[in-house]
This record gives sequence, C-alpha cells and structure tokens, in this order.
Amino acid sequence: MILIKALSFILLFPSFFVVKKVIRKEDLNFFDLLVLFSTLFFVVIPLKSDEKVFNAIGILTTETSIYVFFYLLFFLIGSLIASSLIVPDNNSPINITYFIKKYPKIKISVFFKVLLILLPVVSLVYYIPQTSFITAFDTIQNESSKATYEQSSLIKFFSTIFRFGVIIPILLLCQNLKNKKIDILLLISLSLFLINFLMLSRRDLLEFFLFGFVVFYSINRQVINRKFISYSLIFGALIYFIYFPFYNVIRTTSVEFKIEEPFTSVQKIYEYGIDNYSKTSNSASDLTDTRAINLYRAIYWIARNDSDRDITWGGITLSAIDHAIPKFINPGKGLGSEIVLQDRQHISYDSADSFLLLALADYSTLGALITIFFYLFIYKLWKFITAVNKFIFGNSIVALYVVYSLFSLSFSIETKLDAILADTVAFLIMVVIIDVIHSTNFITIKSNKVTNREYFKSSELQGVE
Repeated sequence: MILIKALSFILLFPSFFVVKKVIRKEDLNFFDLLVLFSTLFFVVIPLKSDEKVFNAIGILTTETSIYVFFYLLFFLIGSLIASSLIVPDNNSPINITYFIKKYPKIKISVFFKVLLILLPVVSLVYYIPQTSFITAFDTIQNESSKATYEQSSLIKFFSTIFRFGVIIPILLLCQNLKNKKIDILLLISLSLFLINFLMLSRRDLLEFFLFGFVVFYSINRQVINRKFISYSLIFGALIYFIYFPFYNVIRTTSVEFKIEEPFTSVQKIYEYGIDNYSKTSNSASDLTDTRAINLYRAIYWIARNDSDRDITWGGITLSAIDHAIPKFINPGKGLGSEIVLQDRQHISYDSADSFLLLALADYSTLGALITIFFYLFIYKLWKFITAVNKFIFGNSIVALYVVYSLFSLSFSIETKLDAILADTVAFLIMVVIIDVIHSTNFITIKSNKVTNREYFKSSELQGVE
C-alpha cells in the first residue's frame, strides 16, 4: 500500500501542467480535461485511500504495482503530448473552453424555455425511476425488468435528450451572467434538473456541476479569483465528504418512490437520509472510498492475473464494436467486452470498465497509447457527423452538443467502449432532433464565419493539414 501511494504521488506531476494552465486562465482542450479526470480517478483516490479501502484490491505485489504505475504514466504523458499537438486557437470542439468562449450568442423562445422546465419533470417520473441506484425505485425497476429491447433503447435515448436539455440553460445562464442578466425560467429549469441529478449516480451529479464550471470558466473566467477558487474548493469538499456519504445512506432507503407524487417522494427520501445520516455516516464514507477505487482495482487485477498468452490483440475491441451495433442491424450480436473483461479479472460480477482497462487486456502495455487513439477516433467520428450535418442543413448547435459529449467522455472514465460506440447511434438521432428544433426557430444562433469547406478541412493538430 505504501509503494502504491508513493508511486501515485509521482503520477500527480503530469496533471501539474494542466493545473498551471488553469492558474493562468488559459484554455483547456479535451486531453487537458482527460488528464485531470484520469488523475482524479487513478491517482488521487489511491493516494488518499486507507488500508480498509485497499483491502478491496486484495493481494498487492511490488511487480504489479510498478507495472500499473508505468502503464498509467505512459497514458498520462501520452495525453499531455496529444494536448500539446492541438492548435490552441483552432475553433474546433476538441478545444473545449476556447470553442465555448467563442460560441455565438444563442436565443431560445419562451415556449422552448417551458419545454426545458417540463423535460426534467417528465424525467422524474419516467427516466429516473428506471435508472436510479436508490432502492426507493426497486419496485418500479422490478416491474420493468422484463422490458423489451425497444423499450430499453427508448429509455437510453431519453437519457440523451435529457442531457441535451441540460446544455442549453447552462450555456445561456453563463452568457447572460457576462451581460449581468438573469432569466428566471432558466433558473427554474436548472433547479429541476438538479433535483433529477440528485436522484442519479454520484458521477452524474459531479458531471452536471463540473460541466457548469467548465462553461462558466470558458465564458466568465475574468471573475475567477482566489476567493472564487476557495469557495469552489469548499463546495467540492462538501460534496465529497458530506453529500457522497449522505447519498450512500439514501441509496438504501426504506422509502418507496411513488410516481403520482414525485416531489413528495423525493422529499421523503431526503428526510430519511437526514434522520439516518448520523447513525451510518462513517460506514457510508468508507463505502464511498471503496467504490471510488474500483477503476484502479480493475486495472490492477488485469495486470496481476494476465500473462503474455492472454493478450488478444484487438479481439476485445472487435467484440465491443460488434456489441455496439444496433440489434436491428446486427441481430446476432455478441455480449460485448464486459464478460471477457470479467473473466480476465477472475470475477463473476460487473467491474468498473474503462478504455484503459480494455486496452490493457487487449494490447498489453501498448494499450496506454492505443487508448489515446480510441479517444481521437471517437472525436473524429463525431466531428465528421457534425460536418456532414453542417454541410447539408447549415449552422446549428450540433457542434455545441459535440463539446458536451467530449466533456462527458473525458469525465466518464468508467465507460465501456461498447457504450460509447452505441451512444454514437443515439448521437445521430439527436442531430436530427436538433435540426428539427432549429427549423421551428425555437433556437436561433448567430451565423459564425466558418464556411462548410473550412469546417471539413480544418485540422486541430499542429503540422497536420
């Protein structure tokens, strides 16, 4: 355990290059955020964990600990190199904060603002009961456990619409703050979205807050000072040390969620948490740390259990691609990468999957660098879809949706390649919906100066034309 902590301390250093950018209020690209969030999950969490948490990993060996250290180091350094190759003033979605900073002012109709209020209300009675980990929803989830493939796909697609709905009020509020304006309808919408995220996983809630901060940083970084940073750190500490253990308390609540009384049910769930927090806060805090180390543990288990004979050289990647293809196109698709990765870890239950985990199992040490190419491939695929859409239908907020998707990709370290590729299908449908919204003038956007030809030809990498 001491060796892992010492090595984890060394792994902090790549993130200092990104932190220096933040201190200087410079723009951050996708790989900068990837370094920060990967450091959080694979470095900071092992560094702060105690012996009780490390017991979840099991047998620790010097050889495995050093191997995992170099594997993560190669990935972090490779990500920094990829970041340095991106042209800093290229107005492309991969330059996340620069793109948001330069994004034109958007305007939405009052009717669309009302829709953005109704969306989280519908979500609270339809989407949240199907996807929340809180036991209050067990009865509803048991009743829907026999849902067809089409019904399950519909729930996943609603998730895409739900997250798209979050983007607009966050961007508009930050743009309005720059002009010292406040829109009450947008505040109501965001408040209702927050209620939804409080019922979802801790990762979803964190993503909501962090994306809001990234948009704020992009547009209003001139107001960020030491006092603001201090308040942000205090807020982050409260979330991690108070709310996360509190969430683990309400996760096992005896209160039952009633669809006909959604807001009252949420209130009762939180009242249960407040009443029982003092009794179980210590065990809930330990559970928070134990869950957090699962990503590191999965990679450690693969490194400990694998041999050279186990390397599949693309086999798991192909199974992930096969599983990601929709069933109506690929009716005989396999089970994907999850089962294979479980077998390689010598476990029989769902583990914390990640790109780095799949790449390690599939390509050994080279997986650290191949993971970076995975991320680049996903981005290029999304950019191509956006470029074709722009060429056919003209200017829209599809590129903004790509920015959010890239941010989510950088933060959602615990995501299977299968899921990201499958989400690309939902991405295509979402593009169509965005075009429909624009055609009804619910959203209007000032035309930017990038022509279709320039969008196709623009290169984010220095020296690449």
